[in-house]
Amino acid sequence: MTSSSAADKADQPTWQYVQLADYQLPTTPVTYSARVRFTSFRRLFQRDMPSQSLPLKAQEKLSSLPQCLLETIAPIPDWRDSASALDTAMSDWLDKDAQRAPVMVIVGAPYSGNSEALKALAKMQSWRILDSPAPEQILSRDSALFSSQITGAGPWVLPNLEKIYLRHAEGLQLIRQFIAHACSGNMGKVIIGCDSWAWAFIQHLWSGPTPAVMTLQAFDEPRLIKYFQGLINASTGGQLLIRQSHDGRYVLPLLEKHDTSMEYSNFLQIVAAYSRGNFGIAQKIWCTSMQTEPGENQQEQHSTEQPDMPQQTIWVIPWNQLKLPSLPSDIGCNEAFILHALLLHNGLTQEVLQLLLPLSQKNVLATLYRLKEYELVERDNAVWQVTPLGYPAVRQFLQSSRYLVDHF
Repeated sequence: MTSSSAADKADQPTWQYVQLADYQLPTTPVTYSARVRFTSFRRLFQRDMPSQSLPLKAQEKLSSLPQCLLETIAPIPDWRDSASALDTAMSDWLDKDAQRAPVMVIVGAPYSGNSEALKALAKMQSWRILDSPAPEQILSRDSALFSSQITGAGPWVLPNLEKIYLRHAEGLQLIRQFIAHACSGNMGKVIIGCDSWAWAFIQHLWSGPTPAVMTLQAFDEPRLIKYFQGLINASTGGQLLIRQSHDGRYVLPLLEKHDTSMEYSNFLQIVAAYSRGNFGIAQKIWCTSMQTEPGENQQEQHSTEQPDMPQQTIWVIPWNQLKLPSLPSDIGCNEAFILHALLLHNGLTQEVLQLLLPLSQKNVLATLYRLKEYELVERDNAVWQVTPLGYPAVRQFLQSSRYLVDHF
């Protein structure tokens, strides 16, 4: 990378919304082939043998970060930052007449914070949010479902378009009606958030005018470094070292250090590529990878040999030692049906899954709990979803099995 392109990367905004056609996946580390099969992806993404001059930390001597420290250096995102970036990106569209440009669709991959950012923006701007219907309301095809909510002028915000359809013979009319009404301009300005998997499916059933579509730009390595380093600087004044446990290389740059001999890890470049730039998944992997050595903080506070040494070092597990969920070798059609349905609808209850799939209650339950055992799905209240850490493996499996997948 040239110095000018490196500077451009450093100056790029952390949160940036772009036209869907301008979305760019993060680059894969050049030392590894893009043709590597997913099952060996993590195994092959390794650094060279560690330098003997760098410190090593045995895995068995490390433990997970205390929850209070994890919440300090990697907290739940403040979605107002993303909302502000979205507001800026939509400024030209907002200035246009509603009859000429009535709808803006914001598409986001699972766990990317798409609906959270839209809700934050609606709150910031005092825009009204449309409530999503219950499954039984979708199946009843109630054409008056939204008319009771739409009173007065917009802009209106529907954060979850994926929640107003079901892939069922009786579950598609409502979404067609809503999109047609929104695109007519009769509602005024309408901002629609939609999960990327649902959007891939909806495009096949909608034949009307194509609305404007934007998405959050992928979090590549520079963005991840900028975001994670910013959190640590804000919460600790930069008084943390983030290093790889196996070879001591730095994962995040040091503040006010310009020693060009320091060796840096490409861990976050691998995370960006593996997560396909999905911020939520990258953050989950980041939180999973960080560990600490019990008593290290106290030891370093009493050290007199290096008085300028930060108070604590966080050790990052090397990529090839991370225990990320993978699919069982004997995975079959039942698992594929359920995983695909969960992603197309951004989560479903067991009862709705049974309605949409040609599987018995016994098979649905048995398959869900088997996938849960492999940490590929989880249940939040009554809703089953693919787990963030399991999502990359699930997506690759469905794509290789020729199921409809999203474009992210």
